[in-house]
Amino acid sequence: PVGAVYTFIALVTGAAWGKPMWGTWWVWDARLTSELVLLFLYAGVIALWHAFDDRKMAGRAAGILVLVGVVNLPVIHYSVEWWNTLHQGSTQMQQSIDPAMRSPLRWAIAGY
Repeated sequence: PVGAVYTFIALVTGAAWGKPMWGTWWVWDARLTSELVLLFLYAGVIALWHAFDDRKMAGRAAGILVLVGVVNLPVIHYSVEWWNTLHQGSTQMQQSIDPAMRSPLRWAIAGY
């Protein structure tokens, strides 16, 4: 449930940020769509867990769905590199971040 909550928060806050930046709440971007699939997978695991009275059977069914859902993780991570999306690629190793934003980014990371 914690992962589902954080995924939901990421999608909602991303949409709230996307409205003034891109002019729309949602676009069918590869990163956004794969995150939405992740939220549905979390919901499916939670639903499967509660669908069975037998805890062992519920655990196995949910575990199988988790194994299927693991395929989505590299898709989420590499989606900005594989497809032309609204999201920028990684800026950790590259010096593509604007120098004026480096210091605030470091302070935000340190504060987190």
